[in-house]
Amino acid sequence: MTFGGQTVTVVTFTLSDEEDNLGVRAETTSDVDVPGCRFRPLSFAETAQTEFDVSTQIWKCTAPPVAAILAADEKGYLRCDGATYSIVAGPQLFTDMSGQPFKVTILAQKHDG
Repeated sequence: MTFGGQTVTVVTFTLSDEEDNLGVRAETTSDVDVPGCRFRPLSFAETAQTEFDVSTQIWKCTAPPVAAILAADEKGYLRCDGATYSIVAGPQLFTDMSGQPFKVTILAQKHDG
């Protein structure tokens, strides 16, 4: 099932099991393209600062219930149409009347300024 014509790239981070000499585990990223999404703005706020303005945009992604979307969390981010958005609310799974998953929504934000 598709909810729109946009492709959203889900970027997630994972830590390796092995530590280096300083006890730090290496971090790797995973990019997965998810077609059939609808990515739209929900709200916009602007804060006037002394030297510059900062705008915060909240966006909502509605996507099919695929593994990449369900694995997204607040440490990762979404990319759509050349812009990058930080995930602020992890995946919310919705089921149909028979209990089968049919969509997932994720809230993300973008800061400018």
